[in-house]
Amino acid sequence: MQPALRRVIYVSHTVTDPDEPIGPVLASILTAARRNNPRIGVTGALLYTARRFAQVLEGPPEAVEAIFETIQCDLRHDHVTVLEVSAPTVRAFADWSMAFVADAPVRAETLGEAGGAAELLAMLQAAIRNTEAATA
Repeated sequence: MQPALRRVIYVSHTVTDPDEPIGPVLASILTAARRNNPRIGVTGALLYTARRFAQVLEGPPEAVEAIFETIQCDLRHDHVTVLEVSAPTVRAFADWSMAFVADAPVRAETLGEAGGAAELLAMLQAAIRNTEAATA
């Protein structure tokens, strides 16, 4: 029997100063995720575009819930909106402690509507496959 999985897909706005470079903030988030996620069995992907974050977290339910609670309390995020909470049978990002996509062409509706979760998930998977192909 496979262990239970939880997937959370959310979007949020960044509250960092628009005049400050976002690079150090993204580096900090990615470094922490890539260091901590493997230890607790969490995988996923992060998108940053138009001063918004979109993220997919997947793994053991208690670990995903703990990370998401931390994200909701993180002062770098505002207007956290959950697009999907599900119990998938397989991971969408099994090989990634935290994949990253920047400035992907994503419709504004995808980042703001509950129905956008499937579109966002597919777009992140495609962008990551394209990145892998380009660097292979």
